[in-house]
Amino acid sequence: MKLEETLKEDKGTGCQIPKLDPFAKEVTQFDVDMPKVVCSGEDWVKCYLSECKVVPHILKTINNVVCTYNDILYVNDFKFTIGPPVMVRGINTYMLSKSDHVKISCKGLHENSILPSIWHGFGAGYRNTVIPKNPPPGRENTFNILLFGFDSTSRNGFIRRMPKSYKVLTEELGATVLHGYNVLGDGTPAALFPILTGKTELELPDVRKKAKNNDTLDSMPFIFYKLADDGYRTAYYEDMPSVGTFQYRFKGFKRQPSDHYLRPFLMKVEQSMKSWLSKQQYCIGDTPQYQLMFNLTEQMFKLDGKKFCITFVADITHNDFNYITTADEDTVEFLRNFLNTGRGEDTMLLVFGDHGPRYAKVRATLQGKLEERLPLMAIRLPDALRRRHPHAQAILEANVDVLTTAHDIHATILDAMDLRKYWNPYRINGADLTRGLTLLEEIPKNRSCSEAGIEPHWCSCLSWENVSPQEVIYTKTANALVDYINSLTEYMRSQCAIRTLTSIEWVMRQRVNNGVLTFVEAKDADGYEGRFGDKLRPARENYQVKVTVGPGSGVYEASMTYVVKEDKFYLNSRDISRTNAYNEEPSCISENHPHLNMYCYCKKKL
Repeated sequence: MKLEETLKEDKGTGCQIPKLDPFAKEVTQFDVDMPKVVCSGEDWVKCYLSECKVVPHILKTINNVVCTYNDILYVNDFKFTIGPPVMVRGINTYMLSKSDHVKISCKGLHENSILPSIWHGFGAGYRNTVIPKNPPPGRENTFNILLFGFDSTSRNGFIRRMPKSYKVLTEELGATVLHGYNVLGDGTPAALFPILTGKTELELPDVRKKAKNNDTLDSMPFIFYKLADDGYRTAYYEDMPSVGTFQYRFKGFKRQPSDHYLRPFLMKVEQSMKSWLSKQQYCIGDTPQYQLMFNLTEQMFKLDGKKFCITFVADITHNDFNYITTADEDTVEFLRNFLNTGRGEDTMLLVFGDHGPRYAKVRATLQGKLEERLPLMAIRLPDALRRRHPHAQAILEANVDVLTTAHDIHATILDAMDLRKYWNPYRINGADLTRGLTLLEEIPKNRSCSEAGIEPHWCSCLSWENVSPQEVIYTKTANALVDYINSLTEYMRSQCAIRTLTSIEWVMRQRVNNGVLTFVEAKDADGYEGRFGDKLRPARENYQVKVTVGPGSGVYEASMTYVVKEDKFYLNSRDISRTNAYNEEPSCISENHPHLNMYCYCKKKL
């Protein structure tokens, strides 16, 4: 049965997740084999845990090696400083104590040469001055957590492009892959805020760059803070600092949120790549950037005490998902090391994606649209937890095909660590259960998107039917979207052009079940929460539309509510997806108004 025919089936109540073939021609036509990332040159210095020293090969070929180390010191999420120079000769070791990261310059003499050899580079490890708090009595041996993520990675995309890793993950590690794991909104923040706080962006203080306050992310209830008090050592590693999850649209942190934090290091690397180092794409020195992330993560779990680590790899997936294939074999090695080093005994491993493709060509297909909403989430329970709770694995597997979200991952992590006291008790109006449910207890099979806190625009359940182009509402829906986009950029009209409707690809209407529609009240994007679970008569109808606008060629999908009596559409910027890259279109406003990037086409380009 074709996917379009599956979408027309009336599956009744609850959420029917579409069963998508990972190898359907509709999506595999966009697969491209990419060359493996190969980094040239040779690093003179390597850091491991707290020690940085010149590698033996260099000492054998270059005489009188002297290296100067400068600590890279965190100030805030947008600023770092460089510490004073410390000179180290020959085989001697530089110990990381003030920072996890250093800038390094070395020089020496090749045999039979009077000209000095010079090397510049960086080192990253673990400073030896971090001492976690003593755990409360009775909590000395709670489980470690490793969240290991890839940007823009759907479940099907991981199956297609990381076949060796998927096989090892599911067969050798025995991880459970969730088929009903659904996004909560657009982009990475919509995935990481709920996992790390138990709340959505709209339920937290407004810390967007455009907000007229001095609030930063430090005021938010991140799990890092709670775990630090519980005796955990914490690490948050995310690459691509220029588009950081908590910095691109937001004001970032004033204090680093975890004991170990990669942002200042990568900011310095990016800065230096523009000056005295030649940039090798996806490389830091002689090491692929993703491999550096892998290495640091492995080292983290060699340290003493309880550990919570989130590693999020973006550089090989963000701009072109096909590049993830270059990491397949290295990911296999990383996963096998997880088992071979005994980490499976006391560490809960979650391998995940934040969302599927957003701007790639595959996103223009119907399956691509659904894959965006169905990211990867694979969970391997600690062996000790399985022994302690013999039914936990069977219950987790029973939840594979149930609708689940990042709220449930937050609840599950806390449950595994015996920290249920930190659960978010919030429940949707009219729902019997809390919005976030632990996967270590059976989740109702008939759970709906509204009960799980998923707005209609992001719900992958099969509940839409095509509207005929002959219906008046067809064009009216498209025009309403274009008008709304222009309203968002109105206050920047001196720089942003008016967008005009070029074409309509489709309009869909939400099917009516049992005479009612489940409706999410649309508010504007400036801080109002939605109201879930209200049952309203079909005097209000939900629509989805896909259009192309000019100038340029912006492609948008949106969900909206039409109130028949008022003959009016209600829209919300949270329910709009830009499905092709905007590139330099908003360059005139992107620095100070990043929230308009997907809408603004700068007049200077006309």
